[in-house]
Amino acid sequence: MNPIYSIALLPLAFAALAGEAKADDHEAPRTLSVTGQGKATATPDLAMMNFAVVSQGNMAGEAITQNSAKMNKVRDALKALNIEARDMQTSGFYLNPRYERDERGRTNSNKIIGYEAGNTLSIRLRDVAMVGEAIDKAVAAGANSLNGLQFGFQNQDELLEQARRNAVRDARGLAELLAEEADVELGDVMSMSISSYYPQPRMMRMESRMVAADAAPTPIEAGESSLSVTVNMTYELD
Repeated sequence: MNPIYSIALLPLAFAALAGEAKADDHEAPRTLSVTGQGKATATPDLAMMNFAVVSQGNMAGEAITQNSAKMNKVRDALKALNIEARDMQTSGFYLNPRYERDERGRTNSNKIIGYEAGNTLSIRLRDVAMVGEAIDKAVAAGANSLNGLQFGFQNQDELLEQARRNAVRDARGLAELLAEEADVELGDVMSMSISSYYPQPRMMRMESRMVAADAAPTPIEAGESSLSVTVNMTYELD
């Protein structure tokens, strides 16, 4: 009986060897992953700002009335700078009760002593040279907070395309360098992902009393702004 068993095991052994060979044929490819950075810089031709008016009154209606009157003056002052209607938008409004506080600063939520109303107007300036004048006009008209100032581009597609090209070139250059030093050959690109970064707003706050009618114009310089792109690329190694 033993010879029969020995012969029966031979096909199983060959099958196992064939399976190992097949697994080797499907071995995961060797890869190289790199990250590239790209940036494109230009002079901004667009400015975005958020002007706010905050008013207080003994009654809710009083706070809203005062706030509306001031914001209308701010809006009219900005319109006088030939800012188009499409570039002005109410981006926030609130009405909150004001509560009594004791000598330790603790709030008594059972006693309302007045109301506070706030209105925020967002504007876009397509002439960045007017930023300082717009700030002066708005604050003189009653705006008591400038919540953000951000410079950007009216058409950033061309700038973004250049940043992307620079990022891909940077990633490929790094991959070629590493492959050369490791004495391997780059193959096809197996995967690629991209992300973009845009400048964040520059935050500014000011009180209306800080700007007098005869004060010097507010100096604002746009300088240069950049768009940044990050590319992640994975190459197959031959």
